[in-house]
Amino acid sequence: MIANYFKLQVKILKRYIVEAGLPVFILYPALILLYTVLYQFVRLYPTWGAYLLVMANFQYLFSLSDFKRNDFLKTVFPKALYYKVRLLENVFISFGSLIILCLNGNYLIAVALLSFCILFIFTSAASIWKRSIPTPFTKKPFEFILGFRRTWLLLLLLYIISTIASTANNLNLILFCMFCICLCCIFYYQTPEPILVHWNQSRKATSFLHHKIGRAVAQLSLLLCPLLLLVAVCYPEELYKALIVWLLGIILIPFIISLKYAVFPRAINATEATVLSLCIIFHPLILAVIPYYYFKAVHNLKRLA
Repeated sequence: MIANYFKLQVKILKRYIVEAGLPVFILYPALILLYTVLYQFVRLYPTWGAYLLVMANFQYLFSLSDFKRNDFLKTVFPKALYYKVRLLENVFISFGSLIILCLNGNYLIAVALLSFCILFIFTSAASIWKRSIPTPFTKKPFEFILGFRRTWLLLLLLYIISTIASTANNLNLILFCMFCICLCCIFYYQTPEPILVHWNQSRKATSFLHHKIGRAVAQLSLLLCPLLLLVAVCYPEELYKALIVWLLGIILIPFIISLKYAVFPRAINATEATVLSLCIIFHPLILAVIPYYYFKAVHNLKRLA
């Protein structure tokens, strides 16, 4: 029964790859390449790389603990098998990261990640997961509301780490947490809304994009505001560094929104994801590609109107 469940998950993953426009055989070489790059990244940046790796796994484990998903699994599996399945999938997801952390000597962080794997088995039973988490955002646009409810625990953890970093006089870790928040918000736009949602609004294409960009900039700034204030209080002479990270996040917003609506109503596929990755790694590239995707998004939205 458990083997059939995991075979089904592999089939679903392969279906996603095909829908992204990639051949299925690329899955395993891509995983090997991904973990090789991650290993080298953690080796080059032992602290930042290890934290980033744990954050990525933490968010994925958080997603797997969604109470609706787990309630469904509880109806499929007996109680003992349910906990076994949840533990196996959590460990399987984090196995590569655990190996990378151990190979780089980050044993304490590896133990913390393994603890998360065990902890997230039981999260769906807590009543807090079944409530609507209030957000500091208004109803429109919707991306930050849905994204915030998926990632609020990760955001809370980043705030806590930043507070601890301020007491340890570690400005770089605070800046790292700010950049993680920016990346987190970028992924709020990876899933397109139904086309009926777009037809239901009355704005023209350019006005629609400007509204989305303006609201997203304000909402991202709201999430970064506590950390900006923390840096301003603890490191006033180095506030410019935090403002640079904030500016980098602000630049990403119009790019990701233009990218989303340039290919709307389909989701961002592997080609656009590669461009996004390159832009995150080499930020100045964004300034070159924003105009292309912006005008493509305007043309696409006019065509769909």
